[in-house]
Amino acid sequence: MAVAYGNNQEFECSYIGNQKEVFEQDQKFVENTIPLKEESIFDVASLTKLFTCVAVLMLIEKRKIKMTDTISVLDKRFSKLHGVSIYDVLTYRVNLKSPERIAEQHSYNDALKQVFSIFSSKEKPEKLYSDMHALVLKYIVESVTNTGFDDFLRDNIFIPLNMKTTYGNVPTDKLNSCVCYNYEHKIINGKYIIDKNVKHGMPHDPKARILRSQSSIISGHAGIFSTLSDMVKFCQGLLSGKFISYRTLSMIGVNQSGYLKPSGEYQQYMGLICFSKSVVKRFSEVPEWMGQKAFALSGYTGCHLAIDPESGIFEVMLGNRCHNRLSLIHPIEDLTSYNINLDGSGAVIWEDGREVVSSFQYVYNKDEYLHKPVYERLKKIQLIEGGKN
Repeated sequence: MAVAYGNNQEFECSYIGNQKEVFEQDQKFVENTIPLKEESIFDVASLTKLFTCVAVLMLIEKRKIKMTDTISVLDKRFSKLHGVSIYDVLTYRVNLKSPERIAEQHSYNDALKQVFSIFSSKEKPEKLYSDMHALVLKYIVESVTNTGFDDFLRDNIFIPLNMKTTYGNVPTDKLNSCVCYNYEHKIINGKYIIDKNVKHGMPHDPKARILRSQSSIISGHAGIFSTLSDMVKFCQGLLSGKFISYRTLSMIGVNQSGYLKPSGEYQQYMGLICFSKSVVKRFSEVPEWMGQKAFALSGYTGCHLAIDPESGIFEVMLGNRCHNRLSLIHPIEDLTSYNINLDGSGAVIWEDGREVVSSFQYVYNKDEYLHKPVYERLKKIQLIEGGKN
């Protein structure tokens, strides 16, 4: 993984591990170790959602759209989202679903048909977080600006911040710098499964893969590739007010959805597309030491980003937990059957005799192994409380 933390002017970073460990040859896995470097390009996965959120907030600040504008009016193709507002989508106040799974469609056109058939379901899920909301908002940005989403991000975020190594479509001469996300291992109902379809420069997310077209590579929920240095520029740009005001930035992490239910459980805390700080740590991506207006996102590929507008601090981690790792055991009760620790750590012996390290449940170990060490380091270099702000 690659980690960076700091404020709008200073930061520290660290790289550890490999961007690739193995490749398959003659149906066998062969060691092929390529260490991470500053030029390594990561699939940031769901961190893409923050770019989408910022794009929408930029348009709101420029008065191109309003929070109360409805989706079906801004883009008539979303005919089933009549009466659903920008605010509803940003805050997960509606449960958006497609009639069929987008990732399981056979072509781009079939997948796109499902996108524009997205509707507001009356079901009330335990977890509100979803890809659908950012996916819808990507098309709203395009409709309002009459510009491709990729072009909008390039002209309004990437170029102004000099993010020269951030892409939707990774150039051919940069593919060798891409972190490998292929060969993800899973054990589902006792069946051993290896995903071998994630090629260099292609998003790990299957919806993002099928929705790529000549006119629009980046999906609203995933699809951006970037280096750690460029993601630092993005975080510092937000904290410096380059795109949206401090007031607007501070709105992103304000809880819009969470509350104590009669059952004694808490509804998930979400802000604008991002996670808010929650009373239930397990349901939030925000580090415990960050303030009440902090927000965060996590990516399936092993990425994480958190920003605290009040302290002016950011934390970003880019990783590749999918490559040559056991990412899932289902049902979870089978953990002990494979000698995996209850926190998901450990290793299993695969059917071919290889030892495969587990990254299952890694998301719940970030407090101990990422957030706490970063906090101690930030105190030591006097960027947060305990030192000089």
